[in-house]
Amino acid sequence: MRKSNRVLNKSIEARDAAKIEGFQGRQGWLFGLLLAVLVLALWVPRGLALDRFVTVDEPKWLARSGNFCLALANGDLEGTFTREHPGVTVTWAGLIGFLWRYPAYAGETPGRLTESGEIAEVLKEHGKQPIEVLEAGRIVIVLAITAVLMAAFHAAVLLFGFFPALIGFLLIAFDPFLIGLSRLLHLDGLMSSLVLLSLLAFLTYLYRGRRLFDLVLSGLAAGLGWLTKSPAFILVPVVGLLSLIEFGREVLKARRLRWMDIWPVVWPLLLWGGIGSLTFVLLWPAMWVNPLSVLQRVFTEAEIYATEGHSTEIYFAGKVITGDPGWRFYPVTYLWRSTPVVLLGLGLWLAGSLIRYRSTKIKPATWPAAALVLFALLFTVFMTFGSKKFDRYLLPIYAPLDLVAGIGWVMAAGWLGERIYLRKARLIILFLLVTVVLGQALGALQTYPYYLSYYNPLMGGSAQAPQVMMIGWGEGIDQAARYLNGKPDAERMRVISWYPDGSFSYFFKGETLGAAPEWEQTEPIVFGSDYVVTYIHQWQRGLPFPEMLAYFSKQTPEQVIILNGLEYAQIYNMHTLPGPEGK
Repeated sequence: MRKSNRVLNKSIEARDAAKIEGFQGRQGWLFGLLLAVLVLALWVPRGLALDRFVTVDEPKWLARSGNFCLALANGDLEGTFTREHPGVTVTWAGLIGFLWRYPAYAGETPGRLTESGEIAEVLKEHGKQPIEVLEAGRIVIVLAITAVLMAAFHAAVLLFGFFPALIGFLLIAFDPFLIGLSRLLHLDGLMSSLVLLSLLAFLTYLYRGRRLFDLVLSGLAAGLGWLTKSPAFILVPVVGLLSLIEFGREVLKARRLRWMDIWPVVWPLLLWGGIGSLTFVLLWPAMWVNPLSVLQRVFTEAEIYATEGHSTEIYFAGKVITGDPGWRFYPVTYLWRSTPVVLLGLGLWLAGSLIRYRSTKIKPATWPAAALVLFALLFTVFMTFGSKKFDRYLLPIYAPLDLVAGIGWVMAAGWLGERIYLRKARLIILFLLVTVVLGQALGALQTYPYYLSYYNPLMGGSAQAPQVMMIGWGEGIDQAARYLNGKPDAERMRVISWYPDGSFSYFFKGETLGAAPEWEQTEPIVFGSDYVVTYIHQWQRGLPFPEMLAYFSKQTPEQVIILNGLEYAQIYNMHTLPGPEGK
């Protein structure tokens, strides 16, 4: 059985390679042009305006990158453990950013820094702007993600054909939520891209020739994904399950099971896991000196992080929630964060699968596409078990489903082309697919560069999103800082802001203040400042203090920051407002 399958896989590999080579040979210029278009589509939305705003967690990863840099410079290998996530690839990217913009950092820093505003103080003391160092790390992340997605595109071409893969990856390129999280010095965008590459490369190995290169590439991407964020470890059971499903299909075809057929299934999994593990060890110096302790901390702290839930209240479905928002959270947030083009494309793929449509030009409901959908379902269920939930935690399912949606649109175009007059067929198909891609790109263009402000218009868009979704991750506060920078003597101003470290302070010329733990301590700071900047998170979650929110709800802001039709921040001039009641 295995011998016949190897012969069949080799013939499939030769056929697919011949098709691609034939296309390149006959229309090489078009092939090159389309590849260039894809590279630009992936890079441009992610790579422009990287100094525009700062999300809440990025100052922490900038500090962790600085600590990672310091640990390597001092030979403190165990000190390269910065977080249980573990975030190692992100700290490598941040390290490159430091070497680029501040190569003397390790020699001039006073030591390991906390995750507060210390990193910004150190950088400014030595004439460096934190946003510039952060931007350098972001550039590294964007370039890495672009390269990873292009490698994943090559695997998708082998699996689905050139044009289905192209349309699918153009949908990925212009997915607003994917873009927004793929241009940050943060975990989710990079981890999601690596998971996609690992999945597609393994499926290419499984269904397109069983080439050793594809297996090695998948294992390498898996190891890098594990180094980025621990949820990528779901690749282990998923890859095992996909291998088991394919083995079961082969057994059913042959109608027999022999012991000798099991080893050819097992050794690729062992090699895949070995390559991933070796990558995990080689690129994380902390694993060189105390691997067992490092692994224990990763899995133990990650479990605690997931099961303990949110440290503060979150907002979901019109309610302020303490703890787990429930199983509906991820399905609902996916609908809000996805796009009409993707949801319709998924429906077309599903319809084509159910009616078992067959075409000589288009491969419809293939096993690889079904495997991507299966992964999305399994990952959603897996993440649902965690008590701590944010919409970005589900990001790894977006690119696989975007790709399947692209395949669905190409299936629909092929079906349409077979039912209209031949001379018009190509033009109509081309028009349909171009319209699909432009429709996807429109959502991204409308929210540039604040892509995280996008919400699905089919669900009600930005007008209805605040009734369901928790809005804002620091975007918009930068505009409040720029507005205040335009005031006379801005350098002398004292401003209290929500998300003060980074999101506001990296842009404001004056002194940035934050809220104290208690209202009694915060009240004199509020009324002793020049301006107060409140944020949509505060209004939705009732933070930080009811007294503070009640006071500002009765006042008129001097300026309101609006993104994509949503009020993100309100700016209050404390010199024009009444003092606290009763005082």
